[in-house]
Amino acid sequence: MFNHFIQTFIDAQTAARRHYRAVAATETRLFGQIGEPAVRVLQTTQIEDELRRTYEALANRMIFKARSDFAKGSARPVLFQETVFKVAGFDIEQSLARGEVPDFDKLWSVLQAQLSVLSDRAGEAR
Repeated sequence: MFNHFIQTFIDAQTAARRHYRAVAATETRLFGQIGEPAVRVLQTTQIEDELRRTYEALANRMIFKARSDFAKGSARPVLFQETVFKVAGFDIEQSLARGEVPDFDKLWSVLQAQLSVLSDRAGEAR
């Protein structure tokens, strides 16, 4: 589910870059290479920065959602992002360096599993 969401984002990002390139090429045919172009195509580093920001924001939203889903009243369970990421093998920087997409569905499964354990322990403590 989350992997599909992020792949849809990547597909949109890729299509947008392709369209920007086409428009920029048309601008060059119309006006030549003189002056500053009106249309700017994102560079690879800018695309990577956007992916990084999107990956981080989605992972944080998933953690927030998981904590909300397992809340008991107004008390939300505590999660340590670093620990969850390690268990899920979820490393944004490593994925970007390899040209891969982090496995958001696995992250979600780990979040649910860890919060289920915490929820069961809280129930046993009563």
